[in-house]
Amino acid sequence: MSNNRVVEAARNALKSGTPRSALSPAAQVEYDRLKAEGGDWPEPMVPVEALRIPPSRSSPEVRARILEMFKRSNPKYAKPFEKDQLAQVSIMGGNWEEYGQIVLQMAVLDTLLSIEELLTQQARPGPARH
Repeated sequence: MSNNRVVEAARNALKSGTPRSALSPAAQVEYDRLKAEGGDWPEPMVPVEALRIPPSRSSPEVRARILEMFKRSNPKYAKPFEKDQLAQVSIMGGNWEEYGQIVLQMAVLDTLLSIEELLTQQARPGPARH
Protein backbone atom coordinates (compact mmCIF):
# COMPACT_ATOMS: atom_id res chain seq x y z
CA MET A 1 0.00 0.00 0.00
CA SER A 2 1.44 3.38 -0.98
CA ASN A 3 2.03 5.98 1.70
CA ASN A 4 -0.78 8.17 0.32
CA ARG A 5 -3.22 5.27 0.51
CA VAL A 6 -2.14 4.47 4.06
CA VAL A 7 -2.70 8.08 5.13
CA GLU A 8 -6.05 8.17 3.31
CA ALA A 9 -7.16 4.89 4.92
CA ALA A 10 -6.26 6.22 8.39
CA ARG A 11 -8.06 9.53 7.75
CA ASN A 12 -11.16 7.76 6.46
CA ALA A 13 -11.16 5.48 9.50
CA LEU A 14 -10.99 8.47 11.85
CA LYS A 15 -13.74 10.31 9.97
CA SER A 16 -16.09 7.36 9.75
CA GLY A 17 -15.44 5.84 13.17
CA THR A 18 -14.00 2.65 11.68
CA PRO A 19 -12.22 0.68 14.41
CA ARG A 20 -8.43 0.92 14.39
CA SER A 21 -8.21 -2.88 14.38
CA ALA A 22 -9.81 -2.97 10.92
CA LEU A 23 -6.79 -1.21 9.40
CA SER A 24 -3.53 -2.63 8.11
CA PRO A 25 -0.56 -2.36 10.49
CA ALA A 26 0.86 0.56 8.47
CA ALA A 27 -2.50 2.35 8.52
CA GLN A 28 -2.77 1.74 12.29
CA VAL A 29 0.55 3.58 12.79
CA GLU A 30 -0.72 6.47 10.67
CA TYR A 31 -4.06 6.35 12.52
CA ASP A 32 -2.24 6.70 15.86
CA ARG A 33 -0.11 9.58 14.52
CA LEU A 34 -3.13 11.47 13.17
CA LYS A 35 -5.09 10.92 16.37
CA ALA A 36 -2.15 12.13 18.50
CA GLU A 37 -1.98 15.31 16.42
CA GLY A 38 -5.48 15.97 17.62
CA GLY A 39 -7.10 16.53 14.30
CA ASP A 40 -10.65 17.81 14.23
CA TRP A 41 -12.28 14.49 13.44
CA PRO A 42 -16.05 14.56 13.33
CA GLU A 43 -17.99 12.22 15.52
CA PRO A 44 -18.90 9.08 13.59
CA MET A 45 -22.35 9.26 12.10
CA VAL A 46 -24.91 7.13 13.86
CA PRO A 47 -27.18 5.18 11.53
CA VAL A 48 -30.74 6.53 11.45
CA GLU A 49 -32.03 3.11 12.52
CA ALA A 50 -30.11 3.43 15.79
CA LEU A 51 -31.80 6.77 16.54
CA ARG A 52 -35.32 5.59 15.80
CA ILE A 53 -37.16 4.50 18.91
CA PRO A 54 -39.57 1.72 18.06
CA PRO A 55 -43.11 2.51 19.15
CA SER A 56 -44.30 0.45 22.04
CA ARG A 57 -47.07 -1.97 21.22
CA SER A 58 -50.45 -1.21 22.61
CA SER A 59 -52.15 -3.81 24.73
CA PRO A 60 -54.87 -6.05 23.29
CA GLU A 61 -57.37 -4.14 25.42
CA VAL A 62 -56.38 -0.81 23.83
CA ARG A 63 -56.64 -2.30 20.34
CA ALA A 64 -60.04 -3.75 21.20
CA ARG A 65 -61.19 -0.30 22.36
CA ILE A 66 -59.97 1.21 19.08
CA LEU A 67 -62.01 -1.35 17.17
CA GLU A 68 -65.04 -0.54 19.33
CA MET A 69 -64.61 3.18 18.69
CA PHE A 70 -64.69 2.56 14.94
CA LYS A 71 -67.82 0.45 15.30
CA ARG A 72 -69.55 3.13 17.36
CA SER A 73 -68.41 6.07 15.20
CA ASN A 74 -70.71 5.03 12.38
CA PRO A 75 -73.28 2.22 12.52
CA LYS A 76 -72.40 1.14 8.99
CA TYR A 77 -68.98 0.01 10.28
CA ALA A 78 -70.54 -2.08 13.07
CA LYS A 79 -73.13 -3.73 10.84
CA PRO A 80 -70.85 -6.47 9.42
CA PHE A 81 -69.75 -7.45 12.93
CA GLU A 82 -73.01 -7.20 14.81
CA LYS A 83 -75.64 -8.02 12.18
CA ASP A 84 -73.57 -10.13 9.78
CA GLN A 85 -74.34 -7.88 6.82
CA LEU A 86 -72.83 -4.95 4.98
CA ALA A 87 -74.46 -1.55 4.84
CA GLN A 88 -76.75 -1.24 1.83
CA VAL A 89 -77.15 2.53 1.73
CA SER A 90 -74.82 5.33 2.64
CA ILE A 91 -76.95 8.16 3.99
CA MET A 92 -74.01 10.52 4.35
CA GLY A 93 -72.59 9.54 0.97
CA GLY A 94 -69.06 8.27 1.00
CA ASN A 95 -66.83 6.05 -0.98
CA TRP A 96 -67.85 2.37 -1.02
CA GLU A 97 -64.27 1.30 -1.74
CA GLU A 98 -63.11 3.12 1.37
CA TYR A 99 -65.94 1.55 3.36
CA GLY A 100 -64.86 -1.90 2.21
CA GLN A 101 -61.24 -1.23 3.12
CA ILE A 102 -62.15 0.00 6.59
CA VAL A 103 -64.41 -2.99 7.25
CA LEU A 104 -61.71 -5.40 6.05
CA GLN A 105 -59.08 -3.71 8.23
CA MET A 106 -61.43 -3.94 11.18
CA ALA A 107 -61.98 -7.63 10.45
CA VAL A 108 -58.22 -8.21 10.31
CA LEU A 109 -57.76 -6.42 13.64
CA ASP A 110 -60.61 -8.42 15.16
CA THR A 111 -59.06 -11.67 13.92
CA LEU A 112 -55.59 -10.74 15.20
CA LEU A 113 -57.04 -9.84 18.59
CA SER A 114 -58.77 -13.24 18.72
CA ILE A 115 -55.53 -15.03 17.84
CA GLU A 116 -53.60 -13.05 20.43
CA GLU A 117 -56.23 -13.85 23.05
CA LEU A 118 -56.02 -17.58 22.27
CA LEU A 119 -52.23 -17.56 22.38
CA THR A 120 -52.29 -15.71 25.70
CA GLN A 121 -54.72 -18.26 27.14
CA GLN A 122 -52.52 -21.13 25.99
CA ALA A 123 -49.40 -19.52 27.43
CA ARG A 124 -50.91 -19.17 30.91
CA PRO A 125 -50.06 -22.01 33.22
CA GLY A 126 -53.17 -23.79 34.27
CA PRO A 127 -54.35 -27.15 35.52
CA ALA A 128 -52.86 -30.14 33.76
CA ARG A 129 -54.94 -31.38 30.85
CA HIS A 130 -55.44 -35.06 30.27
